[in-house]
Amino acid sequence: MNYETFENDGFIKEFKIELGEILKNLQNKIYLLTKDRIVDHEKNTPLEEKIILPFKEVPEKQFWSFLMNEINKSDELEKLVSSQEIIKVFKKIFKDPIRFDISTFRARLPGQKRVLYNWHQDEGTWFVSNKKNLQNKLTATLWFSINGSNKNNSIQLVKHSHKKQLYNHSYIHGQGYFNAQINDEPNKELIYTVNTRASEAVIFHPLTLHRSVNDRSNEINLYPRYSIDIRYYEKEKKLDYKTSLLFKLKKYYKNKSWI
Repeated sequence: MNYETFENDGFIKEFKIELGEILKNLQNKIYLLTKDRIVDHEKNTPLEEKIILPFKEVPEKQFWSFLMNEINKSDELEKLVSSQEIIKVFKKIFKDPIRFDISTFRARLPGQKRVLYNWHQDEGTWFVSNKKNLQNKLTATLWFSINGSNKNNSIQLVKHSHKKQLYNHSYIHGQGYFNAQINDEPNKELIYTVNTRASEAVIFHPLTLHRSVNDRSNEINLYPRYSIDIRYYEKEKKLDYKTSLLFKLKKYYKNKSWI
């Protein structure tokens, strides 16, 4: 793994993190919450196979919210995010990594359009936050794959986009500030599409443009994708960037209910 590409390219490509029982416990937690909704299978089916089984049908929105809430408040997730194996990865980038306040489990379930995010930068959210402890920090996001992903259901990253600016972001109901106002689509040659196995991850800079891969096929894909956004930051460094006057105004006049 080439850690220098975090600064040069804005992200580090796929690499494996050995988490053993810590990951298995989280996978089992997800399986127990979804087992009645996935296709029929033998009880002795290996866990790594159970966690990738497709759903029988598109789940209702309430179930997506239920699953997100249950996993995000679980001890299994907390132990993974705070594990020494995860911290070791961030120590390769930062001298003194400190855990960022927001690390989130994400479930991309069949039919859940809400989890499809357009081009955006993580700093677009932290910039307009009401919480000072989220602002102006050099964070890194570790996009960790729980059950694998492919080029139809993962994320895309734009090489070198972290060296330009913090773009003006518009608010999308139900998501937040996840729509960067860029003039043109990024150069296709600079777009990198992530492809992972379970327990593999990528890391990207808070100013790196990224988005969900939108599978535009007519058929509904009933396979779930589970991932975690794990964030740590460099204690002694602040993030330096330029942004538009319009986005600065949004920072002060936005809806005060925003995080």
